[in-house]
Formats: sequence, C-alpha cells, structure tokens
Amino acid sequence: MSQQPTSRELPATASAVIIGAGIVGNSLAYHLAELGWEDLVLIDKGPLPNPGGSTGHASNFIFPVDHSREMTLITQDSVRQYRELGVFTQSGGVEVARTPERVVELRRRMSSALAWGEPAELLSPAEVAKLVPFLDDSRILAGFSSPGVGTVDSLRAGTIMRERAVAAGRLSVVPATEILGIDVEAGRVTGVRTTSGMVRTATVVIAAGVWSPRLARMAGAEIPLTPAVHQMISVGPVPLFADTVGEIAYPIVRDMDTGMYERQHGGDLEVGSYAHRPILLDPDEIPAIGGSLLSPTEMPFTEEDFALQMEQALELCPSVLGDERVGIRYAINGLLSLTPDAFPVLGPVPDVHGLWSAAAVWIKEAPGVARAVAEWMTHGHPWLDLHSADIARFWPYATTREFVRARSAEGFNKTYGIVHPREQSESMRGVRRSPMHSWHAQQQAFFFEAAGWERPQWYESHRQLVAEFAGQVTERTAEWDRRWWSPVIEAEHLALRARGGVVDLSSFTVLDVHGPGAVGALERLAVRRLDVPVGRVVYTPFLDEDGGMVSDLTVMRLGENHLRVVTGGVTGPTDRSWIRAHLPEDGSVTVVDQSSGVTTIGVWGPAARRLVSSLSPVDLSSAGFPFGTCRTVRIAGQPVLASRISYVGESGWELYVPSEQAPRLWEELIGAGEALGVGPVGLGVYGTTARLEKK
Repeated sequence: MSQQPTSRELPATASAVIIGAGIVGNSLAYHLAELGWEDLVLIDKGPLPNPGGSTGHASNFIFPVDHSREMTLITQDSVRQYRELGVFTQSGGVEVARTPERVVELRRRMSSALAWGEPAELLSPAEVAKLVPFLDDSRILAGFSSPGVGTVDSLRAGTIMRERAVAAGRLSVVPATEILGIDVEAGRVTGVRTTSGMVRTATVVIAAGVWSPRLARMAGAEIPLTPAVHQMISVGPVPLFADTVGEIAYPIVRDMDTGMYERQHGGDLEVGSYAHRPILLDPDEIPAIGGSLLSPTEMPFTEEDFALQMEQALELCPSVLGDERVGIRYAINGLLSLTPDAFPVLGPVPDVHGLWSAAAVWIKEAPGVARAVAEWMTHGHPWLDLHSADIARFWPYATTREFVRARSAEGFNKTYGIVHPREQSESMRGVRRSPMHSWHAQQQAFFFEAAGWERPQWYESHRQLVAEFAGQVTERTAEWDRRWWSPVIEAEHLALRARGGVVDLSSFTVLDVHGPGAVGALERLAVRRLDVPVGRVVYTPFLDEDGGMVSDLTVMRLGENHLRVVTGGVTGPTDRSWIRAHLPEDGSVTVVDQSSGVTTIGVWGPAARRLVSSLSPVDLSSAGFPFGTCRTVRIAGQPVLASRISYVGESGWELYVPSEQAPRLWEELIGAGEALGVGPVGLGVYGTTARLEKK
C-alpha cells in the first residue's frame, strides 16, 4: 500500500475542506474531484494510510440486503465501486436462525431481497453446513444465503480514491494535522483553524466518524451520534483455513439470534458481537493517537462483556473454537458510530450554511454515501432520496447528548434483532406532549411516538366499537400482523366513516412564511400555483430541480405576504430546512416555526358539519365555506383558523388554535359530538387506514 507523506503545507484557501481521511472522507474527495471540484483539501489528525479511525479496524464485510430500500441501494452502489477499484472479494454469506421466529424473519428477508433485486435463497441446516463446514448445523433451523456478500479492503480503497484525486490536481492532503476550530460568521462557514495554520473556505464537510460531534460543536452545530463499542476477537491459526489462498474462502456467517458474526480472515476466524451491553463513550473520552496502544478507536478488550458471546460462538463453531490449537490472537473494543435511529447523518447541517455532515457511515455504505453527498453538494440533491439519513430530520430534542445516548444504546442490541416496522422505542418517551395528553391518557389511549410527540394510536376505551362493527373488523391471524396493532383502529375507522371523528393533530409542523417575496419563493418549490386569493388552501408536492419528490404538504394563503405551510411532524424539520435553504439571500422572506405554539385539531366525517355548526354561528355549508378555503371563525366562543381540507376522504376541517386554547376547544368538540355519535379517533386511523382510502 502506497504511503502519503506525514505532513504537507496547508493551502491558504480551499473550495471545500473535508475533515477525516477514512473511507468516507477519501471517497468524498474522489467524487467531488470527479464532479469538477478543484482546490479541495483533505485533513486528518492521524497518519496515512490508516489515520486511526474505524476504517482501520472494521471487519469490512458487506451484506447487501436490508429491509430499507434506501440503504440497500446505497450498499449496492458501494459494492459496484469497490469492485471497480479491485478491492472487493465475493465470498457469499449466510444468516442463520436458531429459533422459529427467526426463520419467519428470514422469509421476510427473502421478500426484501426479491424486492431490491438482490439474489438470495433459504437453505436447510444441511445445506448451510455444506457451505460452512465449521458450523454445527444441529444448532440451527435454517439459513438465508446471500451470494452477493463479500469483504473489502477499505484502507486500500480509500488510498486509491485519494490518490486519484491528488493525481488529477484537485486535492491537497494534509495528514497529522489537528482541527482547532471551524469559523462561522453570520451563520456561514468562513474557515478552518488547524495546528498547521488557517485555511479559508466556505464549505466544510465533517467525515470524521466518532469525532464528528466534537467538530460540529466547533461550528455551533450538532451531529447526533455517539461513539460505541463493538467487540471483536480474532482466533487462529485455524487448521481448516491453512490452505486458503487470499483472505477468505468460506461464506461469512451471521448468527442472528445471538447478535454475532463469524468470518474467515486468512488463517484466522473473526468473531464479532452486537449482543454485549451497550458501551458508549463521549468523543472527548477517545484517547489521543499517542496515548493509544493500537489506535484511538481500538480500545482495550473487556473480556467479561464477551463471556456469553464466546460460549454461544463455541456452540455454533465447535470445530474451530473448541480446538486447543486455536487461540485468541487479537481482541478489541472497537469504536463505531451509532445514531438514535440507526441511520447515517448526511447532508447540509441546518442553520450553519456551508457545513456538511457525512457521518455515522459504515464500510458497506461509504462509497455510495460519498457519491450521493458529492452530488448533493454539486447539484443540490443526490442521486437517490436520502430522507431517512438527512441530518435535518432531527428536531432539537433529538440532538441532545441524553437522547442520542439513550436511543443509540437501545438500538445497539437490535442491530441483528427482529424489529417490527411499527415497533416503538422505550427510552426517552414523553419528550413532546399534546395539550390534550392528559385527556387521552384518561381515555386509555395507546400512545405511539413520532417526532417526539406522544400520539394516541387508538383508544382502549373504544373497545365497544369493535362489537358495534362486528363482522366488518378484519381478523388478523398472524402474530406479526397483530403486533403494535389493535382491532380498535379499524373500529374507529368505521365509526369515522359512519358518523365522524375528532383527531388530535398536535404533531403537525406549522411554518409561517412572511415577506414580500414569500409567494414567489415558495412557488419555485411547489408544483401548484400558490399565487391564489387570500383564504385559499393549496395541497401540493414540493420538488427538487430534477422533479424529484421533496415533500407533500398544504399551503394556506393567510395574507398578501403571509403563507402558512403545514406538513407532518416527522418530515417537518427537513421541510423547514429545505424551505430555508431556498429563500432569497437578502432576508426579505422569513420562516417562523409555529409548531409548538399552534395546535391542530381535525374534525371529519358525515356529521362533521353538524358538529362544528352546533358550536359556531358561521355558515359552514359548502356554499358558505367551500372546500380548499380557510378563514378565522368563532367556534365555542374562540377564534379558530379553520381550513376546509381532508386527508381522510371525508368532509371536515383542520382547526388551528393557540396551544393554550386547544384543551377547551377539544373538550367542547368532544362534548358536542356525543349526541351525534362522534368521538375521538386515533392516529392509527388518520395516518394509515383512512389516509389509504381518501378520495
């Protein structure tokens, strides 16, 4: 492997500074150079080619199948790039099941593989043993075979990419240089201060893995990830591997029910675990390069945390781990990056113009992520939708140290877990509560969390509705389908269709856009015309420059220079960031987030008009209050902004009130609805069943 010099003069200016020379930073430098960027600077505090980050110790195998289409496409693109670089070795891989529940999950894995175009097949224990002769097939019930699995030399890949960018004359590499600060003026990046001097730049990309949060704070920003330990040992020499030519001859094994993997590495067998207790660190606790025995991210092995995993590995691979000639030759607590939702943290950092994140990226995703971020930086959007990984997805509460650590710790042991798509987190609940939260709790609401909001998914107090609509409520026979679900959801749905329902929509993101150029600014983002009369409501997608979908939302024109954008709680931060990024730079248009100050209540169904009319002197007929219009009216003696729009296929209104006035309005609506048979409806109806049937 070629060596870079240990030091190099730092340029005075740069088109972009990339911090971190692991596989992500190297790949990003290469792709930016390929897209025509010049005067790039890549800085790392460590030596090259291995500066001491996670790239240097990662087990470096790639399983391409994921239930997430987004991450599978990224991984497939990464494998393609690794192949082109000549650093990928295809070995195949098998995920094995020890339990009947896991066998069912492997069938779901087959479905995902088929959907994403990745070859795979289910194997019997005997068929697994033929592929992996050192595995005890009596311990397993089935296997999921993925022939596209392989290993990669990520250090070599990064070196090739870095050297290509240097050879093109577009990249300067500055190793052994510590970052001292990232300068920001008027919300914009202006430069980077280092131990080798100052470089002026308007663009900085933080691709520093476990150190990324510390670097972001230098710019007054947050990158919500935490360094965490992943334990791994390497045992050998393994007699079975003695004649292996190259790095690997046998498929990699994922022992899913124990949260472990076993993979050949030359003459050794590596055993890694995601089943031990979560061991989290702060970036400032990571030792310096000079103070670490191996590298800063290869920390001393804590044998007591691995004891159970060693027993389980011995059960599965007794012929190797039970051989007295085989011993532990290498053992580490290796550091990697975890995030609250297990997705990477990518894209422009909100509120600091010119600061980008390319963090919490694993080896299997790195080149694909780098290509996407480079295109994002160049064209304004990447080659695929990265909404799940967009750093703007986090509300401020989700960037706190306490939240990041709690959710990351909870998610660590789910790395190989059987995770239901609707599964709810247990940690850091109750962060955001509706003004009606206590009322919902008294009605035995079953709460789901979204964007921190505790939202009633259904009400256990509505069990009588299941009897009322007997014969119409679907019977779910499969246990998986019954998880995080209740027949009450369908009963509430039928009640909404038959009579009506009142929905707490406090989790809506409400953005008020003001200024003389507000209409024009938002029209450049929207499909539909927004230059409509005051009091009109427009339901429209927002698109990127190539016509790709950015969001799907509602815009109300409340004044000549005042628009209100209403979008979902989960997508709210990214929508807000997208709008702000496309406003005029002269400050003539502003965005005010009213989400915490304004509460939304939905009233829909056949009896919705009668219900609201019983509390209001206003003419709410179709002629008096047409669909797609909004205006302030009196309801229960309170001024309410009413918007005649529907997301559930039934006539009705979204009602917007100051949050402190919401509980009374809710109680008045519920009280007036009793005579009409109209009651509260959970988000299981609004967000799923009724949404799917809307007309």
